[in-house]
Amino acid sequence: MPEGPPDDRFVYLSDVLPTAWQAVEYADIPDGGSVLVQGLGPIGEMACRIAQHRGLEQVLAIDLVPERLERARAHGVDAIDLNEHDDLPALVREKTGGRGPSSVIDAVGMEAHGAPIGKLAHRLAGLLPDAAARKMIETAGIDRLSALHLAVELVERGGTISISGVYGGAVSPMPLIQMFDKQINVRMGQANVKRWMDDLLPLVSQDGDPLGVDDFATHRVPLDQASRAYEIFQKKQDGAFKVLLQP
Repeated sequence: MPEGPPDDRFVYLSDVLPTAWQAVEYADIPDGGSVLVQGLGPIGEMACRIAQHRGLEQVLAIDLVPERLERARAHGVDAIDLNEHDDLPALVREKTGGRGPSSVIDAVGMEAHGAPIGKLAHRLAGLLPDAAARKMIETAGIDRLSALHLAVELVERGGTISISGVYGGAVSPMPLIQMFDKQINVRMGQANVKRWMDDLLPLVSQDGDPLGVDDFATHRVPLDQASRAYEIFQKKQDGAFKVLLQP
């Protein structure tokens, strides 16, 4: 696979870096605290790197994909394979002094694994006229809140949940009693790209590449192969993690 030009690192200023930076900002991790990142896709992986760059010593993460877990472990993240543990909350509490992480970053959203009703809704929606399909996704999408409910369960009392994953359901039941009892803070939203640019530009301009963006992409492909690139990323084939489309 050919190496990209140095300017490739600036491509990440349009998507991965601002979203991950904001996710860590919104997590409001206290000094000496810990963070758990749900989902080690490009945003979750970069959020781990940013948290470590800021000096956070305990960064945990969870995922199902072996390559993504190994990628995070390679730079010191305590990455947990969901396939290997039946009681994840107990394991996480054990790793965090019985309290749970100070903050949880949900970098999964409604694409979380293990939500069969939402998955079925997406399949059925493909058979419907556009207007009807849109309404179905807005309402049936509520089933795919498993990652967010897990974040509520895992975070310590008085902790913060930072949501960068997108939830598409118009009606989204939340475990408000549990959230109220645990005094959880929740922050979320689209990345404010311009707001974070002064923080991010030095990190991609200086020598040393502190966030490792130079080798962040696994694939660089020409535009005429874009459809194939989307396919291998969606299906997690050929080790696809982050794809750069090049003119």
